[in-house]
Amino acid sequence: MRRQTPPSSETKPSTGKAATQARILAAATELFIERGYEGTTMPEVAERAGVGRATVFWHFSDKASLFREAFTRMCAPFRESLERGLDDLPPRKRLEEQLAASEQFTREHRLEIAAFVRWAVDSPLQRETVVTTLFDLNQRFAGAITQTVAELVPEGRDARLLAVGLMLAFDANLILSLYDPSPRAAEERSAAILELARRITNAPG
Repeated sequence: MRRQTPPSSETKPSTGKAATQARILAAATELFIERGYEGTTMPEVAERAGVGRATVFWHFSDKASLFREAFTRMCAPFRESLERGLDDLPPRKRLEEQLAASEQFTREHRLEIAAFVRWAVDSPLQRETVVTTLFDLNQRFAGAITQTVAELVPEGRDARLLAVGLMLAFDANLILSLYDPSPRAAEERSAAILELARRITNAPG
């Protein structure tokens, strides 16, 4: 019997590789969140993804490469949230929306954020990757807040320092939310940050 040649990419989309890789990354992400970097093994990733060990190593040469790719994909929603277009809003409304949207996002992704913090503290091999990425995301958000605050405060006031104050409150709220996610506490902290923003920008109550 004549051997059949596999269909070319021109006649059939090559989706098998992408689908397998996506399953591996999904399984790895779950395990990294559940067990941490050191507590996750490549055979466990293969078992959860429903593929052979060789398949995992074929797509990702080692655990560090798999972690970096999984972490990059986990960060994608955070980057997308920072690119949300709010430029058409008046500055005061824009500041409120920036803070509210970011707090809502952190509530919806609390498990991922908790994992990021844990990896930054507990995973020496991946600490630099995690910390560098988190600082970059934080600085991008701080830049957007600073730009908005600069449009609101009177001349002579240091918009950057005022924005830093807001970011400190926001970051503290983020960390506290990991340990005390109760709706009442979250609502109170969110109201406090909004009140601080109003006072910084001389907004009416």
